[in-house]
Amino acid sequence: MNRRGALSAVLTGIAALAGCTTRSATGPRTPPTPGEPTASGEGSMSVTDLNVEEAAEGHLRVLATVTNRSEAERTRTLRIRVTVGETRTTQRRDVTVPADDEREVVLVFESVAYADFANGGSLGSQLS
Repeated sequence: MNRRGALSAVLTGIAALAGCTTRSATGPRTPPTPGEPTASGEGSMSVTDLNVEEAAEGHLRVLATVTNRSEAERTRTLRIRVTVGETRTTQRRDVTVPADDEREVVLVFESVAYADFANGGSLGSQLS
Protein backbone atom coordinates (compact mmCIF):
# COMPACT_ATOMS: atom_id res chain seq x y z
CA MET A 1 0.00 0.00 0.00
CA ASN A 2 1.22 3.47 -0.83
CA ARG A 3 1.09 5.28 2.53
CA ARG A 4 2.38 8.55 1.20
CA GLY A 5 -0.32 8.69 -1.54
CA ALA A 6 -3.11 7.74 0.87
CA LEU A 7 -1.98 10.31 3.47
CA SER A 8 -1.77 12.99 0.77
CA ALA A 9 -5.33 12.22 -0.40
CA VAL A 10 -6.70 12.38 3.16
CA LEU A 11 -4.98 15.70 3.89
CA THR A 12 -6.20 17.18 0.59
CA GLY A 13 -9.77 16.14 1.45
CA ILE A 14 -9.56 17.67 4.92
CA ALA A 15 -8.13 20.90 3.53
CA ALA A 16 -10.91 21.11 0.95
CA LEU A 17 -13.60 20.61 3.59
CA ALA A 18 -12.06 23.14 5.97
CA GLY A 19 -12.89 25.99 3.62
CA CYS A 20 -16.56 24.91 3.53
CA THR A 21 -17.01 24.86 7.28
CA THR A 22 -15.58 28.32 7.97
CA ARG A 23 -18.07 30.22 5.79
CA SER A 24 -21.20 31.54 7.44
CA ALA A 25 -24.47 32.56 5.83
CA THR A 26 -25.49 36.21 5.73
CA GLY A 27 -28.98 37.68 5.68
CA PRO A 28 -32.31 36.23 6.75
CA ARG A 29 -33.06 32.58 6.11
CA THR A 30 -36.76 33.14 5.40
CA PRO A 31 -38.84 36.20 4.52
CA PRO A 32 -41.46 37.50 6.98
CA THR A 33 -44.98 36.13 6.67
CA PRO A 34 -48.12 38.28 6.74
CA GLY A 35 -49.04 37.29 10.30
CA GLU A 36 -45.67 38.17 11.82
CA PRO A 37 -45.35 41.42 13.76
CA THR A 38 -43.94 44.25 11.65
CA ALA A 39 -41.80 46.70 13.57
CA SER A 40 -41.43 50.37 12.72
CA GLY A 41 -38.01 51.95 12.35
CA GLU A 42 -37.88 53.02 16.00
CA GLY A 43 -39.15 49.70 17.34
CA SER A 44 -41.78 51.34 19.56
CA MET A 45 -44.79 50.52 17.37
CA SER A 46 -45.59 47.30 15.56
CA VAL A 47 -48.39 45.42 13.86
CA THR A 48 -49.01 42.63 16.36
CA ASP A 49 -52.01 40.99 14.67
CA LEU A 50 -53.20 40.91 11.08
CA ASN A 51 -56.36 39.10 9.96
CA VAL A 52 -58.84 39.13 7.11
CA GLU A 53 -62.58 38.57 6.93
CA GLU A 54 -65.42 38.96 4.47
CA ALA A 55 -67.34 42.24 4.67
CA ALA A 56 -71.14 42.13 4.35
CA GLU A 57 -70.91 43.18 0.69
CA GLY A 58 -68.44 40.37 -0.13
CA HIS A 59 -65.38 42.64 -0.14
CA LEU A 60 -62.12 41.97 1.70
CA ARG A 61 -61.84 43.49 5.17
CA VAL A 62 -58.42 43.63 6.87
CA LEU A 63 -58.13 43.87 10.66
CA ALA A 64 -54.78 45.07 11.99
CA THR A 65 -53.76 45.57 15.61
CA VAL A 66 -51.10 48.24 16.08
CA THR A 67 -49.26 48.22 19.41
CA ASN A 68 -47.27 51.07 20.95
CA ARG A 69 -44.71 49.85 23.50
CA SER A 70 -43.24 53.28 24.22
CA GLU A 71 -43.95 55.63 27.12
CA ALA A 72 -45.39 58.31 24.81
CA GLU A 73 -48.26 58.55 22.36
CA ARG A 74 -47.09 57.78 18.81
CA THR A 75 -48.50 58.26 15.30
CA ARG A 76 -47.36 56.20 12.33
CA THR A 77 -48.71 55.46 8.86
CA LEU A 78 -49.98 51.92 8.45
CA ARG A 79 -49.75 50.55 4.92
CA ILE A 80 -51.63 47.38 3.98
CA ARG A 81 -50.95 45.82 0.57
CA VAL A 82 -53.22 43.12 -0.89
CA THR A 83 -52.15 41.11 -3.92
CA VAL A 84 -54.54 38.93 -5.91
CA GLY A 85 -53.05 37.47 -9.06
CA GLU A 86 -51.21 40.28 -10.84
CA THR A 87 -53.22 43.05 -9.12
CA ARG A 88 -51.87 44.94 -6.09
CA THR A 89 -54.03 47.24 -4.01
CA THR A 90 -52.64 49.42 -1.22
CA GLN A 91 -54.33 51.48 1.48
CA ARG A 92 -52.69 53.79 4.00
CA ARG A 93 -54.02 55.08 7.29
CA ASP A 94 -52.43 57.28 9.96
CA VAL A 95 -52.73 55.53 13.32
CA THR A 96 -52.28 57.22 16.70
CA VAL A 97 -51.81 54.90 19.66
CA PRO A 98 -51.54 56.06 23.30
CA ALA A 99 -48.49 55.08 25.35
CA ASP A 100 -48.28 51.37 26.19
CA ASP A 101 -51.55 50.59 24.41
CA GLU A 102 -52.92 49.12 21.19
CA ARG A 103 -55.42 50.15 18.54
CA GLU A 104 -57.40 48.03 16.08
CA VAL A 105 -57.59 49.39 12.54
CA VAL A 106 -60.13 48.16 9.98
CA LEU A 107 -59.53 48.68 6.26
CA VAL A 108 -62.10 47.62 3.66
CA PHE A 109 -60.82 46.90 0.16
CA GLU A 110 -63.95 47.45 -1.95
CA SER A 111 -62.12 46.59 -5.18
CA VAL A 112 -61.05 43.16 -3.85
CA ALA A 113 -63.58 40.35 -3.49
CA TYR A 114 -63.02 38.19 -0.44
CA ALA A 115 -63.54 35.03 -2.53
CA ASP A 116 -60.75 36.09 -4.91
CA PHE A 117 -58.39 36.81 -2.02
CA ALA A 118 -59.21 33.48 -0.35
CA ASN A 119 -58.08 31.66 -3.52
CA GLY A 120 -54.39 32.53 -3.28
CA GLY A 121 -54.17 36.21 -2.38
CA SER A 122 -51.44 37.63 -0.17
CA LEU A 123 -51.29 40.37 2.44
CA GLY A 124 -48.49 42.61 3.71
CA SER A 125 -48.21 45.35 6.33
CA GLN A 126 -45.75 48.13 7.08
CA LEU A 127 -45.51 51.01 9.56
CA SER A 128 -43.61 54.13 8.63
